[in-house]
This record gives sequence, structure tokens and C-alpha cells, in this order.
Amino acid sequence: MSVKAVNGGYVIDFTVNHERYRETVPAPHNKTAKRRIEDQESLYKMAISLNDKSVANRFPNSKIIQKAFDTGCNFTIHDYSNIWFKQKQRNWSHTTIRGYSQKYNRYIKPNWGHLKLTEFKASMFDEWASVSLLSGKSINETRNVLNQIFKRAFFDGVIESNPVERIERYKQNTHEPIPFNKVEIKKILQALTHPYKEFFQFAFYTGLRTGELLGLRWEDIDIDNNVAHIRVNITSGKEKAPKTAGSIRTVELHGMAVQALRSIKSSKFYDTKRVFVDPKTMKEYKYADGLRKYIWKPTLEKLNIRYRYPYQCRHTYASMMLSNGKNPMWVAKQMGHADWGMIRKIYGRWISD
Repeated sequence: MSVKAVNGGYVIDFTVNHERYRETVPAPHNKTAKRRIEDQESLYKMAISLNDKSVANRFPNSKIIQKAFDTGCNFTIHDYSNIWFKQKQRNWSHTTIRGYSQKYNRYIKPNWGHLKLTEFKASMFDEWASVSLLSGKSINETRNVLNQIFKRAFFDGVIESNPVERIERYKQNTHEPIPFNKVEIKKILQALTHPYKEFFQFAFYTGLRTGELLGLRWEDIDIDNNVAHIRVNITSGKEKAPKTAGSIRTVELHGMAVQALRSIKSSKFYDTKRVFVDPKTMKEYKYADGLRKYIWKPTLEKLNIRYRYPYQCRHTYASMMLSNGKNPMWVAKQMGHADWGMIRKIYGRWISD
């Protein structure tokens, strides 16, 4: 068959007069759509065989028609962003889709979405970036989305080169962690009420990511052997498997973490599934923002402790373990990093010689 189903649509692929023609057409996978694409393919073949250029007006965005009748590229950046998104989104996590959509809708579409692919120049992006108030990280993330759109078009043969490859990455400022010291940790835990105390005590002494804390299940806990198996996390209200293989791991539990677990298990806040639940509703947490706004932040303000995001609990754990002489590779494994390169980069000054 000349029409083949692929992610997000169909590929038309045929040869006429020893010339190969190929095009990806976004469409749902059903009999009606496939029949329509097959009819479109037949029309393409007939038009090319008869040199009927009137067909070009009916399919102005067709790659095959562009090639056969040299009509030039009529795809806008917005046109091809839709093609790229439909073809690739199946492989993305919920957070990746949200991040890509945000960068595209906020920055790419309003600035360059109307331009034809061949009209975009690398200097346009650099000009925008030069006056943008975004961080280097956000600019690079926007560049990445734009690059993937153009890369898709280049691989499809719609454009001869990818102009985004000529845009240099912008410098990203790295912020050194500001971990809590032992005195601060003690004050915070003493000030918190149950079961918030146990939640943040476990966070301080495991270094788990926020989503991993929210997703932790009792079936993942082996208190007798002092280990926790990290298998899921909760991101944007949905339970997902961790994004990387390194994030799926078994964590050795510090004594203070075990103490927090035992306290929860013997309390009225015990839930048969999740380790940590909202004490007001006794339902699992979907988001951590409420914990930050209404529990964490007021507690630090009350204690007159410099405010840091709850994620600094993770940094605190890493710095504590390294200061205590733990092997950096062990710390990397505990925290879900593939190697200790990230540990060296972020926590270098806490590594004992």
C-alpha cells in the first residue's frame, strides 16, 4: 500500500516517472480518513502524470504538490507546529505536553506563528531574546520547541535547512542550593503539627522529589528493612511513572524517615494506600501547592526563618549526606540521578575530600 498509518496520521508514498513522492498527512486513524487519504493519493498521481497544475490550487500545503509543480513552501510555522505536535505527543508525558504548549502559545505563536517556514531567520529569534525578560533557561526551552518544529519539517523534506540550528544557546544562571541547617530543621519540625510534621520530616531525611512524596504508597515501603521503592509520582494531579530509569529506585531510609513513617502508621491519619494524605479531607494529595502556601510558608514566617521553597528539603538531604562523608555515587543513587555528575555540579562544596 502507498498509504501507511503513522503516529498522528498517514504517510503517502509513491513513485511516478522514477521520481519518489512522500508526504505525511495529519488525520485520525479510521476508515473514513484512510479512504480520503487514498483518494488524495490517487489524485496526486493523476495530476503529476498529466502535469495538471490546477491541482496545486486545491492542495497549497501539500509537500508532494510543491515538489511536483515547484510551488514553494506554503507551510507557516503554526501549520507545522500542529503536524509536529500531533505526530509526537503520544510519546510525551503530561508535563512535557504542558511545557511545550506553554512555550509555543506564549512566545512562538504570537511572534512567528504566522510566518512561512522559509521566511523565518535565526536573527529574528536573537532579536526577540535580546529584549526578553525571560531567564536563559526559558529562552533555551523556547528555542528547543521551535527547533523541534523545524527539525520535523526538515526531516520531511519541506525545507532545505533548519535555521534554528544557527541559534546559539543562551547562558543559564545556576543558583546554588541554600539548604536548611540542623537548628532550622529542628525548629521547623517542632512547629509543625501532625501529619505535616511527618511529611516534611520524611522530605528532609529522604531527599525525595515533591511528586514522589505525594505518590508514595504503603506497598512501596519496607519498614523492617528500612527501604522505600520509588515507583510512581504525582504530577499535575496525575499518577505517572517516573520519567527516567534512574528515578525508579530503591532508597535506603534514614532513621528519622522511618520514625516519620511509624508515626503516620499509628495515627488517625493513616491511609491504606498513600503514605501522605490531606488531613482535612483524608484524600490523597493531587498538588503540593496548598502545602506550600498554607503550611510551609506560614511556618517559616512564624519562626523568622529565611524562606526557601519546599524543594530545598531535597537539597538539604543531599548536603547533609555529603557533609557526613557519604559516597557521592550513593547520594546520586538515593536521589535518582543516573551518575554523580549532577551531584558534583550542584553540591560540590559539600563533598568531603
